[in-house]
Amino acid sequence: MIKRNRFEVVGQSLVFAAGVIVAVVFVSIMVMEFENARKLSDAVNENMIELTATVRDSTVTMYDGVKVLGGDVLNFGRKYFGSASGACPFVMKIITDSGQSVVVSDSEGLKELVRVSGLGTAPGAVDPTDEYLGSVSQNANGIITEISFTKV
Repeated sequence: MIKRNRFEVVGQSLVFAAGVIVAVVFVSIMVMEFENARKLSDAVNENMIELTATVRDSTVTMYDGVKVLGGDVLNFGRKYFGSASGACPFVMKIITDSGQSVVVSDSEGLKELVRVSGLGTAPGAVDPTDEYLGSVSQNANGIITEISFTKV
């Protein structure tokens, strides 16, 4: 067995301890950076969700007080209620000149509106060439609850 000097062992122990400390500091920094990246990712995701909601709401509120053709009303319905899920946070109401109203709240309601409009003479039918006046209703929190298209 090789006999070692006590000072050699102390030196090697100090080098080993320094290596352990550097490794612990490196791992701690990496954990902090991963946590910061996760927080940044969550913040970006929240902002994207808010931006998407704002853009969607702005495309709906642009119909407030605007005259559109019946074809645009049907296209609006297809855009917001025509998806497979048909989930939309608001309803679309079409009010005919006789005062009858048709409410669309899901993809099935849209299918029925398109079917009735295809017949052309049924009550609640939307003629693509008729003019409609848009109106957007919001609750106290500014969330859109309904968009109405009244035949003029």
